[in-house]
Amino acid sequence: MLTAMSRPPQDALPPRLEALLEALTDREHAEQLEQVYRAAAVAIDRLGYLSIVKYEPTTAEPDGADLSLWETMAPALGETLGDVNHLITVIRTQFPAPERSAGGDTGWRPPPASADERLAREVEAVCQQSAERLARRVADLGERVRRPEVVTDRWALMTELQSFRLDFRSRIGDLVYLTAAAFEAVSREEVVPGFGLQMAAAVGLRSAVMDLRRSLQSKLERVARTAPEGLPALARQVEESLSSFAAMPASLTMRTRDKRTLIELREQLQQLAREPRVEGEVLLRAVQPVLAVLERVAEELTTQVLTVHDRAVWAACGAKLEQAVMHLYLGSPGAERVLLEALERASQLYGRSAAFDAFLRKHRRAPGEGLEDVELREALEMFRERLAALPFH
Repeated sequence: MLTAMSRPPQDALPPRLEALLEALTDREHAEQLEQVYRAAAVAIDRLGYLSIVKYEPTTAEPDGADLSLWETMAPALGETLGDVNHLITVIRTQFPAPERSAGGDTGWRPPPASADERLAREVEAVCQQSAERLARRVADLGERVRRPEVVTDRWALMTELQSFRLDFRSRIGDLVYLTAAAFEAVSREEVVPGFGLQMAAAVGLRSAVMDLRRSLQSKLERVARTAPEGLPALARQVEESLSSFAAMPASLTMRTRDKRTLIELREQLQQLAREPRVEGEVLLRAVQPVLAVLERVAEELTTQVLTVHDRAVWAACGAKLEQAVMHLYLGSPGAERVLLEALERASQLYGRSAAFDAFLRKHRRAPGEGLEDVELREALEMFRERLAALPFH
């Protein structure tokens, strides 16, 4: 984890992006882009989740309709609008939109004289259009947070704020990626500031969510075997599992709407834990809907956020397993090393498949714990089968 002393500047650019800028022959264009990229890096960093978590409600009940909610949330709203507006200003300064005539025409421009000029115009158009779209989204946010149903409910306000901040971050990342990819073949992780950390957070959340779901499911399986007098204690155990999840750093990135569902369940479980006896159906009705919510969260992360990431991990694991097979054929001790490296990499796919997750849990090993030859071959074969069976959308 980065400390306050080692944390890079907010406007720091990924090394690949800096190298791309250095390679541009048009130095004026490179300097313009660098200004935009550094403003984008600051906005992406400041639009991260940590700066608004402190404003989230701690109970499921909505706030009353008074000015205190606006006073509390004003810093978060102002910060969000300020960060995006600053980037818009930088873009418009570095790449001003062409002036329009009275009839709305932008005027004639001679065609590009070279491939470099064509790319420069393409990048200029992307920046200008991105600034316009971001400005419209800023206006949308201003309208949304003034609606009566939002301004009187902290949960609703936080949901809107989080949704817009995620959208802003995504749009800004698209701007950086699309303009950089105009010049060289690059990946998002190589050029978009903070993208790697964002993927790591999503991987951590998916893993934590599925572990929580498995834990809750295991506890619910005990309901039928437990007398009503013993179910308050089981309700307390379920609530403790939820509390442990809420204390994990991974939970910080969960959507506000889903956090509210977990808080509502915790409050129900706290009430049940105080009862002398609880009917099994009551506990099941309280917890089972949350299992579906957790599964949906993992599914959304897989299909909407981690698709490209997961395919890259899957391919890397396949390459490692191919190396392990060659080591085995040659009788090399490298087979075990490569297999363990593949297992470590595959942990980033945890949450995609129950069967694959079970395989990973079974083969987690402490440092220095070796594998017998038969174990190694069996693990390798099972790994290849489980990897091939993974569902990809």
